[in-house]
Amino acid sequence: MTHRATQRGITAGAATAVAAAALTLLSTGAAHAAPDSVTWTDRVASVTRTVSDANPKAGDTITVTTKFERSTGPDLQLNWVKDFHDACLTYVTDSATMNDGTGDKAVEPYLEMKPGFVAGDFMATSYRVFVKAASPATFTVKYTVGASCTRGTPLSSGTSYQGSLGKGDYNSYGPFITVAKDSDGGGVSTGSLGSLLGTGSSK
Repeated sequence: MTHRATQRGITAGAATAVAAAALTLLSTGAAHAAPDSVTWTDRVASVTRTVSDANPKAGDTITVTTKFERSTGPDLQLNWVKDFHDACLTYVTDSATMNDGTGDKAVEPYLEMKPGFVAGDFMATSYRVFVKAASPATFTVKYTVGASCTRGTPLSSGTSYQGSLGKGDYNSYGPFITVAKDSDGGGVSTGSLGSLLGTGSSK
């Protein structure tokens, strides 16, 4: 009886140790995410680009958002928005959405997909996109990090857009994405144009 009880104790202890190890592993995986963002203002809008993990590993999926804001009228109607990315990143099908405060709306099939960018055509969609004072519009896309991505080197990203009040071309404004080396668990972002300058850049 004593022997059997001891065996049960060992089994329970081992299970607890395995569970703890699994929890630690999951926690470590989640902890490596390092979000980064950069903001700038031109004569049309204030633009904020954010990446969910600026130091991902190959195989990870990252989310990139581009938010357009205006502090005063008139309203800005967005005609199209491009999201520039390194060709080693692969767009995740059906992940592109636009939200102007009325909920996420799908962009496909009106999304042009090229190796270096994706572009949403909001003049072709069934809805129109307006950036109003205190009511931003956010373009969101997801990418899978490819095995061909250069490790440890910042990969540029950016946006361009056109709307009723003008256009902007910022195809390398960031945030920069640095794919972790295979032996690196991820961690600190190498930064973006905004963080390198100390603040967002202004036009």
